[in-house]
Amino acid sequence: MHLPNRLSERTLSVRRPIFGAILATALLITGCDDPSNVGQGLLDAQGSDTEVVRLSPMSLDASSAGDLTGGNAASGAVRALFGEAVDPVVGTITSTGLVDFVPASQFESGFVNGTVSWAGLEFNVDYSYGDTTGIMRFDLHAVPESWQSTSLRADSLIAIGSVIASYEIPASTGIVSLELPQDWVSEYDPLLRNSEFTDNFHGFALIPQQADAVLGIRFSESRMRASTTPGDTVAFALSKVASLTDDADIQPPSGDVFLRDGSTTGLDLRFQIEGGSLDPSLIHRVIIKLRSTDWSSAYPAGFSRPLPGVLSVHGVSADGATRVDIGEVSINQDGVFIVDNTTLTNVFQSANLGKSVLDRFELSFPAEQSGVGFMSFSMDPADTAVEALITVSPLN
Repeated sequence: MHLPNRLSERTLSVRRPIFGAILATALLITGCDDPSNVGQGLLDAQGSDTEVVRLSPMSLDASSAGDLTGGNAASGAVRALFGEAVDPVVGTITSTGLVDFVPASQFESGFVNGTVSWAGLEFNVDYSYGDTTGIMRFDLHAVPESWQSTSLRADSLIAIGSVIASYEIPASTGIVSLELPQDWVSEYDPLLRNSEFTDNFHGFALIPQQADAVLGIRFSESRMRASTTPGDTVAFALSKVASLTDDADIQPPSGDVFLRDGSTTGLDLRFQIEGGSLDPSLIHRVIIKLRSTDWSSAYPAGFSRPLPGVLSVHGVSADGATRVDIGEVSINQDGVFIVDNTTLTNVFQSANLGKSVLDRFELSFPAEQSGVGFMSFSMDPADTAVEALITVSPLN
């Protein structure tokens, strides 16, 4: 493997894909406090015969792997997102939310033997993206078929039933109470009091009609309630959530690539490196740095824009069958993700020795973040927004 012999050289001539053999254990990521100092001090740490090489990516392209946007109380997404926001950089973001409920406890005989006279929804809206000073108008639809939350992605197809009611709420966070219409209450009275409710009720879809924001409903403090005559009120806990996002028309600004939370696409990152019989080297450390573009000046005052804070990185084979968990890393105060751990170094080392089964790094946002925010990375070679820093020494 032939490497440039100066730290100032930014790129490496390419011939062989750089990904490595499958590792038995994936270690947790450890970050750097100051990304501007990445690579400094490594020469002294490794000895006088080492050098740090900066490697630009071969490609950073949208992938076909959409985000997991469904979840339950134990895993996956933590919110159902619904609404529409016109983002000055991204464009129009539209999301439909799905929610389902199960009885919070075993019903008492007073409820089972009564007649349901009232039912309502209480949503804990803890997320907002867009103009939070306006009004959200949406339709509540029935969901006629069962859906598996843990496998739903942003572009999944879910059957949506007829409109139950239309509502208008503030486009801001807080507890929202919605009364269900009396005709729905009368129709669902027998099922609400039935032991087979969980199997035969499939929840609601929230479809925006007029909005300047996307809101998120969280599990905690969200529920459906029903009251019978004579008086007995019970709660149904929020059990499943999902978000279906329409982003077909979204295009990143020229020269940048997007990584969006709750999107139908992710990012594939590829590096190349010389290897095989060409001067194999000992790789001591590899750091991948991804610095997001600062778009704060593009947004008006009062525009709520929570950003994803954790990036997930996997090594993936060409057919997608083999995956290596590189880890998750938090963004630092300078807007930089620093991926720096032993697993990453070993993957590069294996490829340098010509032992590679992986094709690319897959970048995504963990499902638990459950938002519609985005990061943008410049692909201008002069910008060095995305690069790998490799500390090496020659093998004799």
